[in-house]
Order: sequence, then C-alpha cells, then structure tokens
Amino acid sequence: MQDALAADQEYSPADLSPELSKHFRGLRLWLPLQLHGVAAFRSALEEKLLLAQYAYAKLQELTGFETPAAPALSVVIFRYLPAAGADANAFNQRLVQAVQQDGRVFLSSTKLGDDFMLRFAILSFRTHKATFDLALEILQEKVRELQTQR
Repeated sequence: MQDALAADQEYSPADLSPELSKHFRGLRLWLPLQLHGVAAFRSALEEKLLLAQYAYAKLQELTGFETPAAPALSVVIFRYLPAAGADANAFNQRLVQAVQQDGRVFLSSTKLGDDFMLRFAILSFRTHKATFDLALEILQEKVRELQTQR
C-alpha cells in the first residue's frame, strides 16, 4: 500500500474506501441496521415465518394436496396426489414445470425420500400474503389443466 499513492498525485476514492482492496461484507448488514434498526429486520422475519404457516394451513384445506411436514422455518413442502393409479412423482414434476412456465410465481422442488415434492421457499422481502393467494390459485388452475390433458 505504501507506493499506491505518490505525494504529488491526486487521491483516489479506491484508496480511501473502507474496503480498500477487499470487499467490506459487513457494510451490507451494518448500514441497514444503522438506518432502520433491528425492529425492521425482526418484523420482516416474523412476516416470512407467518407466511409459511399461512401457506401450510391453506394447502391443508385444498383437496388433493399433501403437506407431510409442518414448516420448520420459511420452507413449506407439499405435493398433489392425483387419482389412484397415476404416478404422483411424474404429475408433480409436470405441475412444477407448468407453474414455472406460467411465470407469475416461482416454485422449486425437492425429493423427500422417493417422493418428488414442491416447495415454497419464503425468503424475498417482496413476498407477501397476496403472493401466496395467487400461488394457490395458480396451483389449482394448473392441476385442473394437467388433469384434463390425460
């Protein structure tokens, strides 16, 4: 660093920044905490945990959907159980693809043992109750569409 700036040169903002040559990772957390306080972060986290419980409860009310485990944090796993004799894993793979292709909401998937499961991962600050209501409508719509395609 000693030869980064000669006495007759102008100061460079890159030489004066708090991070110098390394990324100042703590700034991304420190600055919002200073500006908004801890309460805003607690509130956002509380909302995501409540949304997971809301989604879990709503999925249990829908006919044909299985929710094998209550959400531990902000991830809800579920799947649709088609009529007897139909391959549930294949149906749910088509279901997640149909929802993703629709583009209004995004669902991810996972495997729970041998079962193909869909999941809501509630992490974005832009995700609110209206998003889940829309997602549940889209799920029901895509289930109906896939069932008529058979």
